[in-house]
Amino acid sequence: MLVPGLYQFFHRHVQHGFGVHGVGEPAAVDYVSDVLTRFSHVRMLDVVRNDSGEPVTSIAGMLAEWRRTQGWDNAPVNRPREALIVRHIGEYSLFMSGLFRERLAARGQLGYYLEQGRSAFWHSAYFESDPARIRLFRYLYGAFDRVSGALDHIRHVELPLSANSGPVSPLAALWRIK
Repeated sequence: MLVPGLYQFFHRHVQHGFGVHGVGEPAAVDYVSDVLTRFSHVRMLDVVRNDSGEPVTSIAGMLAEWRRTQGWDNAPVNRPREALIVRHIGEYSLFMSGLFRERLAARGQLGYYLEQGRSAFWHSAYFESDPARIRLFRYLYGAFDRVSGALDHIRHVELPLSANSGPVSPLAALWRIK
């Protein structure tokens, strides 16, 4: 029996869920499928590190590190690191606001994540030389709320967690938050 890989699994669900929400841009489907595949490895959530090598796990901390790459706090300007951090802020914000929306809403942080994610994708386009990537990041900027909402739909409808929502999802353990 041939079992699809994790990327193919996410791609199928993202393509369907995005289509339902009218955000079926093929490049966005591919990109978000890749983000979900990468972020399924928890260590990929912690790619931004501070000067001490410790992971930066909050948006505010990532924004501070982004500012440091721009020369604030007498730090040297570091454009490649700036591009990595700003793109990660967009991806992390999308991941959290799409898949853990209730948690962010309960903490009063959902609007903040949506705003920071949208802004990060706008800025990410400036670091790209490939016109297709520029268009992708501009699209994610403009459609961020809808893309995040589509991910929330996928999480609740196609990959439900509760026992009363049908068969238990094999990926339920990935999404559980205590």
